[in-house]
Amino acid sequence: MLNVDGLKEQIMQTIKDVVIPAIKEIELARQPNKSEIGEQQAEQIANTFDELVTEPLADNIANAIDYYIKNMAITGTIITVGSPATQTAVITSMPTPVANGKVPNTLGIS
Repeated sequence: MLNVDGLKEQIMQTIKDVVIPAIKEIELARQPNKSEIGEQQAEQIANTFDELVTEPLADNIANAIDYYIKNMAITGTIITVGSPATQTAVITSMPTPVANGKVPNTLGIS
């Protein structure tokens, strides 16, 4: 099963490693001259973005992925060995892996 909290933490860490430094660099590039005040301002903007956006964004992305994984369905045609007859079934994602992948034997073939 998907670990939503673990996924959220990974997404948050990625945002902190990639997006936050990029925001700081963008803010520094906007300033015509380098200065200590400009450096502090760029750091403050990046930190504010981190505080306001990182966790809610990671939470929304992790929950969206979790929703789509839990609600997906894999369909296929099962060809039974030794018989020209086929069976069609929907294989759904279930919390108990024991039931995953089992196809109902509608033709009564052993």
